[in-house]
Amino acid sequence: MESGFTSKDTYLSHFNPRDYLEKYYSFGSSDSAENQVLSLLLKNLFKIFCLDGVKGDLLIDIGSGPTIYQLLSACESFKEIIATDYTDQNLQELEKWLKKDPGAFNWSMVVEYVCELEGNRVKGPEKEEKLRRAIKQKPQQPAEARGLPGDHRCLGEQLLHDWRAEVL
Repeated sequence: MESGFTSKDTYLSHFNPRDYLEKYYSFGSSDSAENQVLSLLLKNLFKIFCLDGVKGDLLIDIGSGPTIYQLLSACESFKEIIATDYTDQNLQELEKWLKKDPGAFNWSMVVEYVCELEGNRVKGPEKEEKLRRAIKQKPQQPAEARGLPGDHRCLGEQLLHDWRAEVL
């Protein structure tokens, strides 16, 4: 039976992170479905990290893709963030933003929206710098992040096991 999903090889060779970012994260004034979904995601992440008090020392974002939106409110609640992804092209896109490369995707509209949600405690450029400081290492594939044991297939299981041991 053939799956409706894109194969790993097709994704690795044809996925263009920049096209993806332009389509789904060019937050603008239009009332597009993409803007509505992004707005909902940002509101929920704000609620989770800023209002509900989910916080800690380390947040590992597995499958970051080429995006930072999911980390903007998280950087208010976590001292250190590790961003991971399976594909080199997504990691390279994240690295461009971290290094303030002139060719990096412009997240300013999304960042300003999050700043508004958070009560404008800081302005966009300050928020981006706070997130850059929280990301303590170059984004990498999950199995390489912090020298974690195993490979990308069992990382989630290992992290859950470690978390349970800490909590219990």
